[in-house]
Amino acid sequence: NFKRFISFQLTVNLASVITVFVSILLGLKAPFTALQLLWINIIMDGPPALTLGLEPNYSDLMNRKPTGRGDNIISRTMFTRIALTAVYMSVIFLCQYVVNFLNVPSTEEGTVLFTMFVLFQLFNAFNCRELHTESIFRHLLKNRLMLLIVGLTFVLQILIIQFAGAFFGTVPLPLGVWIKLFLIAASVVALSELIKLFL
Repeated sequence: NFKRFISFQLTVNLASVITVFVSILLGLKAPFTALQLLWINIIMDGPPALTLGLEPNYSDLMNRKPTGRGDNIISRTMFTRIALTAVYMSVIFLCQYVVNFLNVPSTEEGTVLFTMFVLFQLFNAFNCRELHTESIFRHLLKNRLMLLIVGLTFVLQILIIQFAGAFFGTVPLPLGVWIKLFLIAASVVALSELIKLFL
């Protein structure tokens, strides 16, 4: 469970650093406002992240190879997964920032970027539940609290965007854009599942 929590934390941090750093290198303004970064940090350090530490033991635990006493808590495989996931999310994010492949109006661009980043992290939380090559769907319902907290966070994100724009510097998004953002963010799960299938 420590590994699950650390994996989630490092992925969010690395993706944040890449997106902000590359945006500045490209001469673009910082993609997030101070309050938006605060909300991202709440997701990173708050209930959605903490529920990963409450993942129950799985029935196949004793069938796995024992972890060596001297093994690092972040294995090479785990580090590779963190790096690939963070880079993937950052590339999609920056493509939207630079190219605007969703073809949203300029007034919605900042809101779309903020929402895309948050949804990426919520979906990636499911990836972080599985540290091995098992599909996330195998034990999907084992941590009901995590499902509840992530669901509530998603609802809060919708409420922030649609009704709290004055505080977060956002504008309401139409349903079509929400659906596109949901599908794009879910692709991080599809990518992870494909890699596991290949392995």
